[in-house]
Order: sequence, then structure tokens, then C-alpha cells
Amino acid sequence: MSTARIRLPATLDQLLRSELEVCIQEANLGTVDERIAREYMLDKTPQIEIAAELGWTRPTMSRHIKQIVGKVDETARRLELV
Repeated sequence: MSTARIRLPATLDQLLRSELEVCIQEANLGTVDERIAREYMLDKTPQIEIAAELGWTRPTMSRHIKQIVGKVDETARRLELV
């Protein structure tokens, strides 16, 4: 496994794992994006590894993760967890 650093906004980084799981579930991301969110945000899997699993390029994965993290962050705010 790679040692790449997973970067989350400070608002999400302070959440407990259980709170982050709720935010991911409540963000209504869809099957693939929810899988990506769980692998990246909960399991701390590097983007490049997730991209390889899905057969995507690194830039495509980066764009998806940016959107996913934004939706999860918005959900955390809506749920007043941050």
C-alpha cells in the first residue's frame, strides 16, 4: 500500500469516523462515488489506487474526489456536524 497522504478539508478531518460515515451515506452520491468516498475518506486509500481499481486516469479520479468531498462537506454542514 502506498503512503500517499489523504487530504480532507479541516471541517471533515475533525469528524469521528462514524460521523463521516453518516455524511457519506446522506450525501446521496450514487454507488460508484459512495464507494470512492468510503475508500478514500474512511480507508485512506490513495487516489491512484482507486483509479487503478476502476480503470480511470488519475486526473479523472482527482476531479471526482473533489466533487465527492464537496458534497460530503456540504452534507456535514447541513447535518450541523461541523
